[in-house]
Amino acid sequence: MIRAWECLERYLTLPRPLLWLMPHLPLPSSPQRPSNSVSFHAISIPTLNPPTMSSQADKSPMTASVETPTAPKRTVLGIYGLPGSGKSHFLGRFKNAFPSQCFVIYEGSEVIASLMGPGRGLEDFHALTQEEKTHYRERAIIKIREECQKTYRSGVVAGHYMFWPKDNEQGTVVWTKADQETFTHIIYLQVPAETLFQRRERDTVRKRERVAPEHLHKWQQAEMQQLGDIAKRCGIEFAVLDDSAKTINGLSLDRDVPSILHEFHSDSQEYNRTRVLATVDEIVTNVKARKGTRVTTVMVFDADKTLTAQDTGKEFWGRVSHPRQGLFLGRPSPVEEIFGECGYTHSAFVKAGYAYGGVDSGDFEEICNAVAEEVTLYPEFLSLLRRIRQNEHMMAVVVTCGLRRLWEIVLEKLPEDLGKNIKVIGNGSATDMLVITPESKKDIVNRLRDSPHNLHVVAFGDSPLDLPMLLAADQGVVVVGEEMARSKSMEDELIKLPRPLNLYQTLIPRTVTPRLDTTVLPVVNLLDPTDPFLLSLFPPNRSLPPNLLHATDRPSAQLMTTPTRDATISGPTLREAHQRIGWYLATEFITTLVGLEEFSIPHVQGHSTVGHRLLHEKDTTIVALMRGGEPMAFGVNEAFPLAMFLHAKNPEDVKPQHLANQHTIILVDSVVNNGKTVLEFRERIRGLDEGKGIRIVVVAGVVQREAMGAGHELGRVLRRDDRLHIVALRLSDNKFTGRGGTDTGNRLFGTTRLD
Repeated sequence: MIRAWECLERYLTLPRPLLWLMPHLPLPSSPQRPSNSVSFHAISIPTLNPPTMSSQADKSPMTASVETPTAPKRTVLGIYGLPGSGKSHFLGRFKNAFPSQCFVIYEGSEVIASLMGPGRGLEDFHALTQEEKTHYRERAIIKIREECQKTYRSGVVAGHYMFWPKDNEQGTVVWTKADQETFTHIIYLQVPAETLFQRRERDTVRKRERVAPEHLHKWQQAEMQQLGDIAKRCGIEFAVLDDSAKTINGLSLDRDVPSILHEFHSDSQEYNRTRVLATVDEIVTNVKARKGTRVTTVMVFDADKTLTAQDTGKEFWGRVSHPRQGLFLGRPSPVEEIFGECGYTHSAFVKAGYAYGGVDSGDFEEICNAVAEEVTLYPEFLSLLRRIRQNEHMMAVVVTCGLRRLWEIVLEKLPEDLGKNIKVIGNGSATDMLVITPESKKDIVNRLRDSPHNLHVVAFGDSPLDLPMLLAADQGVVVVGEEMARSKSMEDELIKLPRPLNLYQTLIPRTVTPRLDTTVLPVVNLLDPTDPFLLSLFPPNRSLPPNLLHATDRPSAQLMTTPTRDATISGPTLREAHQRIGWYLATEFITTLVGLEEFSIPHVQGHSTVGHRLLHEKDTTIVALMRGGEPMAFGVNEAFPLAMFLHAKNPEDVKPQHLANQHTIILVDSVVNNGKTVLEFRERIRGLDEGKGIRIVVVAGVVQREAMGAGHELGRVLRRDDRLHIVALRLSDNKFTGRGGTDTGNRLFGTTRLD
């Protein structure tokens, strides 16, 4: 299954031997994992009673206050480890592989020697006092930092943290405050004490003190523990390279480290922000080009707990298996532990992305599909998406701090192609990812509002992570779900905001308790077309009901309409024409509206292959409204042969058994004039389905346009009932009602002379 233990090892696309110890995670005090810490530690460092280290800096880094530089830092990666652990070898192996325009590699001792002046070198440095040595060490790292900043390159530096002679009771820390202010990442080279001892013994180039493996072990453990603690306090990413693991799962240090360090170079907040805004520009440009019209309004949707009640991140990890502990169900996921310890910072979201990246790519896609299959959007937002699709001046985008790929699949699976052309800006996995934070959401909204786009932005979100976006938008709507599932901290954050809030709230379902006072945070009903909030976005008569689908202007519809309007055609020929129309509307519109499901079929070459049919086709009832609807209903039935077929002259002909366990009812009539018959059948079905909201699809050859208006009863019901849809070959502005030879039913069955 999924190797969940890989998840925290892929931060910044490091190969698995580089097991990252996140700076927010305390090092465990014993091999037994504490209950409040992550189980993915690369090493287990036992509790030490480290000696009091004498420091050459003004203050010990263990007690000095942490100062965060205000200027953005360039990426500087420190390579640390005991003398003999292979720091110089590590750099030497990859020096030629690093692109010099992106990276500059430093051996710390060489930089110090270069600062000693003409004719002087490391021997002269070693003869200095401790205070003088500290001065040169700080000058060296500051020089590196300034050079990286000036040349916009990332630095890779090999250095020392402490020295600990065997006869001393304590080590001497040579880490300085300037180091603390410079390094953004640290890799510590961990070598087994016995191996390290043998290396030092065999090294004939460098003269090192001969110390026992036990002392080397104590020294190494102290360095890792103290560097890990400093990293945690200073926001430095800290990792341990296990020297015993040269390759794991096919990843090679020789092959992968250059690309890893490229990620170091490119992964800065400002660079990420540039990519995010470029993505926004591309989306808007493409939408305008596709629509060929001026887009004036954009709706920005958060995803989890906003569009749906579900938390897809939690459900994703619930399907990931840990090799020793099984599924994460009922336990905090790696991502939850990262945010719990680190907060919702840029760094935390980067770590979360690489935690997801630890899942095998094939399994990642499989889990995304499985979770997306279970996601159900709120009816309120399905209705809103229909309205957006019907309005050429509107567009929508989903902006999530969750998984972009998962939500792309969710949108792909929406009925009626509602998610088509709606882009997702979200976080990704190990590679090809943007980092989307609460601040990113705010930047996206500001980009949409400001030049060059100048769009009116309506944003929807549910939690404090969405507040920057909601407040930046022209109109922000807080989505309020069930009390047990909604964000617990959102209420407190809203209370802190200055009045007036300039925000709205929508209650899903309508019976839930609102947030704050509704005079402070007014309630909008996304299912009520007469709600002032919706009227401001969708003025009356600007568009037809969003749940009306028709082919009026399509050439195919014009061809199929011709025989139905030809006065010389009647009887069997006309019935065949109506049957073709039924089949066309079923395959072209109902399949999009309801969706398809796969099933196995025998291939002509003898093997099995995948076929498609209407989603829940066996649980569909086709009702032919007699008598004019029968021929078209036969065409619908031809497209969906597994569906139940029913003749009904009156609504009472629809019995409870016709609705039991059914997903969709398809009412078929040749013409819908004032909609009286449709409304009667709808009332009958809604009365029998006991509030289950069974989907009703009305199929007709012709629908009167006037009946679709907001001032007409059928039009009002369509706008109110999100589970009622009308599919028509064409809309007609002709209010003529046929009689005798012009009545459709008479023409279909050759009874024109009887009228």
